[in-house]
Amino acid sequence: MATVDVIDDVEGPEPNNAFTVLKQRLELDFSFSPQRVHGKTTIEIQPHSPLLKSIHLRSRQLTIASVRLEGTVSNFAYSNLYDRLHLYPGTDAHQHHFPKRRIQRHEDGEEEELVIDIPRGLNIMGMKPDPNAQDATVNGAGGGFGANGELYPSIKLEIEYVLNNFRDGLHFAGVEEGCSRYPHVYTRNKPIPGMASSLFPCVDDGYTKYPFEIAVRYPRTIDDAFPKARPVTNGATGDVHMNGVSAVDSVVDDSDDDRFGFSEEERALEMAVICSGEMTDDILDPTDAGWRTATFNCAVPVLPQHIGIAIGPFEHVDLSEYRDTSDDERLGSSAIRVHAFSLPERAEEVRNSAMILARALDYFTERFQSYPFEKAYKLAFVEDLDCDVASTASFSLCSSRLLFPEDVWEPLENTTRLLVHAVASQWIGVNVIPERPSDNWIIVGASWFMTELYLRDLFGRNDHRFRQKVIADKVIELDIRRPSLTTLGELIPIDPGELEFMKLKALSILFILHNRLVKQSGKNGVDRCLYRLLFNARNEKLPNGAISTDSFLDICEKVGHQKLETFFNQWVHGSGCPQFECYPVFNKKKQVVQLTIKQMQSDPTLKTEELPLAASEFVREAKEKQHGFRPSNDPQTFVGPMTVRIHEADGTPYEHIVDINAGTVKVEIPYNTKYKRLKRNRLAKEREAARGVDTAGEMEDITFYSLGDLFDSAEDAAAWKITDWSQEDEEKMDTEYYEWMRVDADFEWICRATINDMPSYMYVAQLQKDKDVVAQAESIQYLSQKEGHPIISSILVKTLMDRRYFHAIRTRAADVLASSAKEHLDWVGLHHLEKAFKELFCIPGSPMTRSNDFSDRCAYLIQCAIPKAIAKIKGADGKTPIEAKSFLLDIIRYNDNAANEYRDENYIAVLMSCLAQSLIKVKASRFNGDEAMNWDAEKAEAEFQDKALGEIGRHQRLDEWAPTYQNVFTTAAMECNLALMRNRVIPLQPFEFLQYTRFGNADNVRLKAWQCLLDLGTIKSENVVNFMMNEIASDPSPFYRSELIRLLDVAIGQIATGDIFVPAKDEEPVHGGLIIEQDEGPTAREAGILRQKLDGAGRALKAEMSGNESFKAAISKALSSKTTSIHDVSELFAICSMLYEEKNILKIMFKYPFYWKVENMHNGLLRFFHSDKYRTTPVHKPVAPVAPAVPVAPVAPQKEKQPLKLNLGRKFSMIPSLPPTPAATQTPISTSTSVLPFGSASQSQPAEDPEPFASFMDVVEKHHAPTPKPSPPSQKGALPAPPKPAPPAPSLVPPPRPPKSASPVPKATSAAAVSASPAPSVAKPAPAPKSNKLKINIPRPKAVKAEPGSASISTIPSPAPRATSTPTPAPAPAPVHKPVTLKLKTKAPKVEKEATPALSTAASSPAPVPPPKAAHAPKATPAQKVHVSKAHGSKQKGKKSKKVILRVPSDKLAAILARPSQNGLGGTNGIGTGGGANSKKRKAEDEGTGHGSSKKKKLMVTLKVDFDRLPVRVGPF
Repeated sequence: MATVDVIDDVEGPEPNNAFTVLKQRLELDFSFSPQRVHGKTTIEIQPHSPLLKSIHLRSRQLTIASVRLEGTVSNFAYSNLYDRLHLYPGTDAHQHHFPKRRIQRHEDGEEEELVIDIPRGLNIMGMKPDPNAQDATVNGAGGGFGANGELYPSIKLEIEYVLNNFRDGLHFAGVEEGCSRYPHVYTRNKPIPGMASSLFPCVDDGYTKYPFEIAVRYPRTIDDAFPKARPVTNGATGDVHMNGVSAVDSVVDDSDDDRFGFSEEERALEMAVICSGEMTDDILDPTDAGWRTATFNCAVPVLPQHIGIAIGPFEHVDLSEYRDTSDDERLGSSAIRVHAFSLPERAEEVRNSAMILARALDYFTERFQSYPFEKAYKLAFVEDLDCDVASTASFSLCSSRLLFPEDVWEPLENTTRLLVHAVASQWIGVNVIPERPSDNWIIVGASWFMTELYLRDLFGRNDHRFRQKVIADKVIELDIRRPSLTTLGELIPIDPGELEFMKLKALSILFILHNRLVKQSGKNGVDRCLYRLLFNARNEKLPNGAISTDSFLDICEKVGHQKLETFFNQWVHGSGCPQFECYPVFNKKKQVVQLTIKQMQSDPTLKTEELPLAASEFVREAKEKQHGFRPSNDPQTFVGPMTVRIHEADGTPYEHIVDINAGTVKVEIPYNTKYKRLKRNRLAKEREAARGVDTAGEMEDITFYSLGDLFDSAEDAAAWKITDWSQEDEEKMDTEYYEWMRVDADFEWICRATINDMPSYMYVAQLQKDKDVVAQAESIQYLSQKEGHPIISSILVKTLMDRRYFHAIRTRAADVLASSAKEHLDWVGLHHLEKAFKELFCIPGSPMTRSNDFSDRCAYLIQCAIPKAIAKIKGADGKTPIEAKSFLLDIIRYNDNAANEYRDENYIAVLMSCLAQSLIKVKASRFNGDEAMNWDAEKAEAEFQDKALGEIGRHQRLDEWAPTYQNVFTTAAMECNLALMRNRVIPLQPFEFLQYTRFGNADNVRLKAWQCLLDLGTIKSENVVNFMMNEIASDPSPFYRSELIRLLDVAIGQIATGDIFVPAKDEEPVHGGLIIEQDEGPTAREAGILRQKLDGAGRALKAEMSGNESFKAAISKALSSKTTSIHDVSELFAICSMLYEEKNILKIMFKYPFYWKVENMHNGLLRFFHSDKYRTTPVHKPVAPVAPAVPVAPVAPQKEKQPLKLNLGRKFSMIPSLPPTPAATQTPISTSTSVLPFGSASQSQPAEDPEPFASFMDVVEKHHAPTPKPSPPSQKGALPAPPKPAPPAPSLVPPPRPPKSASPVPKATSAAAVSASPAPSVAKPAPAPKSNKLKINIPRPKAVKAEPGSASISTIPSPAPRATSTPTPAPAPAPVHKPVTLKLKTKAPKVEKEATPALSTAASSPAPVPPPKAAHAPKATPAQKVHVSKAHGSKQKGKKSKKVILRVPSDKLAAILARPSQNGLGGTNGIGTGGGANSKKRKAEDEGTGHGSSKKKKLMVTLKVDFDRLPVRVGPF
């Protein structure tokens, strides 16, 4: 090839669009011992430009061994996200934002992961494409043509890598120490990108699809998977252990080992590999007979995240045999084979759970499009899967939790729905993908809509309609402060609750869209839209098989022949649900029904009360806020057609379409029945016919009650205590012009509609005469809101006993019957429930229950619903009546399941829960203190409690000996004990649940135990928190870790909202029976109101938990784990963001050095070695770095002079150096912990925690405090307040003379730190010398807290002399500028001059300091001598004066100049602004007080100002 010259200044294409992946081959070698994967991937790439310089791929947690392009070794740059996924050593939860931002950068694509450079010798040359070529891989999406139409040859990229420390993308199950499960491994697939790149390098962007070829090398048998004793490999560290001993150190002979406890047959079990695509080969390894290699080809382009692999001793189950013979003959060779794989001994459970999948696959093939992949569909059931189903290309990974045996059918409905949805996801979810994250709602909603269509044919229309009603009610309940569906798609990764809500709302929206389209066109609904969508994807009309919201809208409009932009704007792009209030009025004159429909959520005149924040929703809403989502405070007004159905007097339903186009709509609906007498005649004939009266000749006008027409005879009515309508009610019913009215009868809205002024008998008529199950459910909902009444109880018991009702309506009727079981109603509801249970499930004439028969599913649901309703009955005293308790106890005692072909474990668990609920006492509705205590009743209550607790404990112990399905007895017993503890029925012993959290128990049992612990408020227990965080950080099961984190989220929400359980205490009178009320701070009610909103709850959580050091340490330790997945870490980071402030601080630990020792080895040899003694003081004085001088621009002579202002109340950086301290008096200083600020704007500014550095001088002062010397007694008194406007001049008292020493090293201080000292006294020792201050009579400034590293002019203490040779570090000086010099002159006797080390960088020469003149006055210490300095290093003058360097801003000096000149500073005769350094001087005199002398001395203060050399802004203060 000819060399292509790459021009540097020509910008090439973007990295993500620089090439097209034509095909990728994977070669994976799985090892169980140790847990490791050796991989090699070959990617065929077609460039789009000859200027391609690098190839960008995504790769995580892999160890790249080599990279070759066309056989040439290439350079690459690799940034592994998992290397810095945990907290950096030495940091804690306050530094969580650093790894959190790193994760976000990787997710957003801002940080490259694997960048491979194109070798220089590799040339990319263009060639003209063949016009006759029909290469789909070239002419497909993306293409291989450049801008000029040239085609570039493909490049082969080979990458070899090793996967050792895996945390995502792969999971080995059954390989833990002591685990009895079968070993197997599988990929952890997610619907979002990021997981595939954890297993192999690829273009893992969630959009790019291409074909795959996979070759998997795996052990042939379980015995070959573990060559010797069963090793335990730490997935995080890669260390291999044999029976708890390191494999390197193990010397035990494993030749006779039983191979991890399996039998010979189990060890010989063949391993199988299931993978996406079609198997093309499976051969023995030619080099090792214990290994096999299987090859799979996935010819259909798919996303890398949709490649799934599972390896283990799976048993094959052919589910195609459950296909009907007629279907086999009809489909012929086009029939899709369905293969299921399960671990040993669970094949029958697979057959029982998944037998329907072959029919479901045929249904989708005929109803929509043909199967998009090869001629087979596979599914494997594995352990520890963190979701129920993970869908990949032609293969679904399912959790073994979904399996159930043949004699247990309670999970039937849920498991069937999930598995059918797994099949539907092959069409929409794997074959059709979202174009952007905001389009995820189409994939989620469409796949579940396909599932519901099949389940409608399987379970019936009533079940389908009732499920629509239940889902819609759930959406209305949850869609508060929620994002729209398009926004929700981008928030799916942050919380699992986002995807759960999307499943509900997206499905509901497609339901109402389907009803609208069908009503408009007659036949074409959403199912036809999905057919068109799949048709376009099959014909490659959808680029890359990706669907967008706009494209889906276009398809729906074409199929439905109507505009749907408004529908999509308010339901897809908007949030919330409408709430309608309807007011019907019959206008007799016009013969119309005047209906007013008002939307309450959008009415600005009504202030909708915002629901309080739930504990389970707090963490989710906090995460949404962290990601920038804010709920809208302006509810929208929904528009669209609505169907109003009125059942008029003749019983005929009339439908009317109302156009809802505003917040309030008024319509007039015509009335069609001509005469109201028709209704009265019809009702009379119906009643006569029901009583058996012959109405021959008039039968054509009679319409019998369709439902609830039971117990019409007098005997039945008396036995069942049936109460009928009163005469007055019947007269009202006769005067009504219509029987009942329904709003949104065709389910075209997700709304809550309330019809005001519609009487109860109309809802009863709707319940009994409307055959729509949704209408019946609405009637039950209305009756549940009414107070109990004998008529309501009679109607509901008829509904319960009528088998023609849908079973869900009957169970709801039983639940509402409990509201009519009141003492003032003669417990009629309890009588109806007991009577119904005895009639249905007991031996006639006996309270003994019949033997269980669960073959009738509807009857079984009723049998469970009646005890639940009885347990809810409470009397006026808050207790369950003893008759109801005894009835429940008899049911569980006399339960007989001998002749039943199904297990009764779930039924007994329901009865256990009912017993526990009956023991709970609620708040009494009344209390009469005069009532005498009924000792017999109390005794009966105590006996029942003992018996009930005995039954619960007996079944809990039975589960330990003979485990039930999913340990249902144990989990039910824990729920019962939790409820009883929270209500103080049994003693509060939360740590009884702790034994069930141990590793080795079933995951559902452990999670239930944790839920009980957290519901008892143990989140505040240090031991529980540490144990919980250790479980999150170390447990090998991804499912257990993720669910435990969700429980932690709920517990944190309980703390934030104040819903955390607090054990109730008996109220004891205090202070003699007086109640003391504290007015300070908010009351409990006010605090509770603040917690009802997100901001208030967040503040309360931070105030309560941020200071919990045990929780902080526990979560910091969990964040340092190398076992948790990226999802687990992100969840913990989100919690840290709610609790802790972000701090850019790194704590560094230093070890103390050892002292050196020397040993004379003679002959001129010396041996140096470390001693056992630590050095705790620095050897050399640490000098802080000197800040560079601030360049000062020269001032032009013609510049106008500016006034100066001196403010001596500001802080000045004048810290004196410390004098030496004798070595004998040294105290060790702990400097093992230092705080280094990083990420701050300026290193010269103090950090948030400046203690170790900025306050180092204070530490030295603290640890080197000198012994106080005798000093003169202090003289009390203070200077009088300065008169106005002329304050007195400053006063200065000579400092005391320092003690004599051999070679003292004086400490420099400022004249501002010198103050008057009293006369000495030898008789009494005095404390340490006080701070010496310079008092200048100017207006007193406000007190400002001293910054670390600087000293105030009025607060610097005068340290006592110290004899040491070790200097003390001083902080870095402020930026250098021309100082303002304050010169203090006093008369003093001549003394010897002593050298003083320089403090300022402007002058280094020592300054002579005159001693005090009086003979009796103490001598000045070296520390009290003031260093005289002059700017710019000028030579010191030999004057008996003290100079203090003051850094004063220009504006402060200007204020001084404006002050009066009488005995003060400033004025026109004071400090000038001329050019020279001594251009103007001002002398002020004041009277001072000497030390022990009444003679007044003069103090001369000279201020020298050189303004021309002052910068415009003098350094920081």
